[in-house]
Amino acid sequence: MLTFGKRLLEEVYRPVFRRAWPIGVGAVALALASLFMFMYARAIGVFPQMSMWGSSLYNLAGIKVDAPFLAYPLTPVLRDTHSMICFGIVFGAAISALCAEEFKLRHEDWRSYLAAAAGGVLMGLGTVLMPPCNVGGFYSATMSLSLSGPVAALGLLPGAYVGGLLLQYQTRKALAVFSFQGLERGSPAQLRTPSRQPWCGLLLALALAAAAAGYALSGLARCAGLLLFGALFGTIFQRSRLCFTSAFREIFISRNGTGMKWILLSIAIGTLGMSLLKARGYMPMSFILPVGLHTVVGGFVFGVGMTIAGGCGIGILWRAAEGYVRAWIAILAGMLTAGSWVLIYGHHVGEGWLYGAPVSLGQKFGWFWGTVLVLGFLAAFYLFIVWIEAGKHANVQSH
Repeated sequence: MLTFGKRLLEEVYRPVFRRAWPIGVGAVALALASLFMFMYARAIGVFPQMSMWGSSLYNLAGIKVDAPFLAYPLTPVLRDTHSMICFGIVFGAAISALCAEEFKLRHEDWRSYLAAAAGGVLMGLGTVLMPPCNVGGFYSATMSLSLSGPVAALGLLPGAYVGGLLLQYQTRKALAVFSFQGLERGSPAQLRTPSRQPWCGLLLALALAAAAAGYALSGLARCAGLLLFGALFGTIFQRSRLCFTSAFREIFISRNGTGMKWILLSIAIGTLGMSLLKARGYMPMSFILPVGLHTVVGGFVFGVGMTIAGGCGIGILWRAAEGYVRAWIAILAGMLTAGSWVLIYGHHVGEGWLYGAPVSLGQKFGWFWGTVLVLGFLAAFYLFIVWIEAGKHANVQSH
């Protein structure tokens, strides 16, 4: 038994939780997990259900407002199948962070919290304009053969760039007044006592398993399944540090497109799987979203917001589970902003004068040619990144 425990520690625990995953492993795992969850229930996306949480809070406060997305109506949160994905991401990321001894409450100053709130407001507005967030509106929509996916990138790219410039300005301003003379002397280094975090992670994993079993035994098997899928996504993002925000931002800010290249590969893998399923008649209109000028504008607003908030919808969820207080603020600001959309606009997302019609490339051009068009877009995006990176190397050589 002791030998088995040591082998389990060496072959499973240490590679999974004690070592960072290569970003490529995270990207491929994300594609496969997304494809399997689509076969089980739906594609990945998180902000529409958080928008419903915001609407629910308004109703609890006596302000009557409907949830902005018709597909995500007001529902008791603990019985909402879609919300299970978000809860699962938090569970999975927290378990992963604890097992890796990486959980820590991370406090910042009021300026950072103000930036997080502003970023959350912009993401909340962007998610109802685009719609929805960068993961659902770009990642899942593109692999679902929705025209809105590639169009969303036209707004997300410049939005992340502008957000990155704002962060650079804030950093330069902070460094201009920074002084080492005011720093307190640190305490001498001490031997580190064994951490209890892995045991806390184990207890949280048992709580996750109990929650999933409770849902299954109560006849809510889909809630149980999506909760576990969410936990898988949370683990993937936390261990690989796969970040959509930095992937978009760094293309222009540092001319480093490594993160986005892996995300493009992840989309390509998912596209092949989803197009095969849709061609066979399985949920052909799933994640086929409205497309128009609002897609670009919403993508730009969301891109700025996710950059200054420090993470997109999924990013702030798994960072909140790691102990980032600013992520908690961004979540609250984002869900309250998006949750008020019906009060502001007077219609649901996708209705009225603002939104264009959904366009499925698979149904418009056939599933084969629709897939070819999406793969062509991904190839063009990849070559664009290579061109941007080549400009960086040319500047280095010229100096």
